[in-house]
Amino acid sequence: MAADCLICGGSSHRVVFQEFEVDILRCRRCGHVFSSFQADPHYSGYFGEGAVSGDQFWWNEAHQRMYAEFCEQFIVGKSGRLLDVGCGLGFFVKALEPFRDWQTVGCEISEAAVHFARTSLGLNNVMRLDRTGALDFPSHSFDIITLWDVLEHLPCPDPLLENLGAILKEDGLLFLHTPNVQVQLLKARLKKRLKGMQPGVHYLEAKDHVHLYSMRSIRRLLERNGFSRITFTHLHPIQGVAGSRRRVPIIVKNQWFWCAKALFNFSFGLVNLDNLFVVAGK
Repeated sequence: MAADCLICGGSSHRVVFQEFEVDILRCRRCGHVFSSFQADPHYSGYFGEGAVSGDQFWWNEAHQRMYAEFCEQFIVGKSGRLLDVGCGLGFFVKALEPFRDWQTVGCEISEAAVHFARTSLGLNNVMRLDRTGALDFPSHSFDIITLWDVLEHLPCPDPLLENLGAILKEDGLLFLHTPNVQVQLLKARLKKRLKGMQPGVHYLEAKDHVHLYSMRSIRRLLERNGFSRITFTHLHPIQGVAGSRRRVPIIVKNQWFWCAKALFNFSFGLVNLDNLFVVAGK
């Protein structure tokens, strides 16, 4: 039986997509989309040995343009302390090393990922979280807290967001990146129509991405956890498609980004067909 809706608590849902044996549900009351898969709230196996020991193109090179644009918007010319929550293999933390006016800390629940960050990237500022994911920092410790592709994995994100609000400075900002359900659901349906259900094809990653947010739902989630001044920005997408370096799909992906950004501006922020890059204050 599916859980109540994370956003509104509603118990009435309808199936909007089926990924193999897992139903993707939409709340009839508020429209939030989520997976029926009962995920472990403290799952630490996302970065298995294959992800750590394999080709790092996706986690490193493909993300560099996105990380560089983040730094241009939020880091260059400023100073402070930044916490990257769910830092994975540590490449974003590594990208901040040239900015000597910033003290950066990364934290990650995966033991294999933390080991990689420390031994392969030389990042002594990456720490491992225990399975509860609790962040043991003093109140008002950080100027910026980042969550890159983390929130969609959490069945119950409220405790973490409450914790982050407590350790963020009063004038600090929370930045998060998460897939946009308006785009992801459409892409998944198109792939299923063209290819059917095939192992190895990325649809909605129903056992990993347990919540699929829209601008409306992510705003409601953040506001109830004490965040305000919520805005949406745009950064270039990951320069790869499903882990591939193939040039034509990357060109198409970047053209989509420019069109989505133009549409967002033209609609005065009402229509967002980009990934969700969210900026919030306290």
